Amino acid sequence: MTQPLTPSREDYLEVIYQLAEENGTAKISDIARRMSLAKPSVTQAIASLRREGLVYQDRYGPVLLTPSGEKKAKEVWHRHRVIRSFLVEILQVNPVTADRDACLMEHSISDETFGNMEKWLQKESR
Repeated sequence: MTQPLTPSREDYLEVIYQLAEENGTAKISDIARRMSLAKPSVTQAIASLRREGLVYQDRYGPVLLTPSGEKKAKEVWHRHRVIRSFLVEILQVNPVTADRDACLMEHSISDETFGNMEKWLQKESR
């Protein structure tokens, strides 16, 4: 990877991971629909992720995560789920709002804050 991932690129990886988990594949049209974006915009972003070595895609084929892309996608998705759980379970935030907020927070939360959130949830679930 030659440059740091932007929140937008992290979102792409997260959506590709989710779609692959749900449907077995992630197609450009599915990614565009999930992210409410135009297919040309998604195609351009996927080309960038491919150059970075985070995804594979044969011409017109499904988008597949490389091992490094999958690792990053799992990290982002894990952060999202932990933050969402913290917001819903501890702060009693509405689940729809918590999901939207988690999507924003997952990109900028410090490792320290995230670690403490995760510890708090683990402690509360005992």
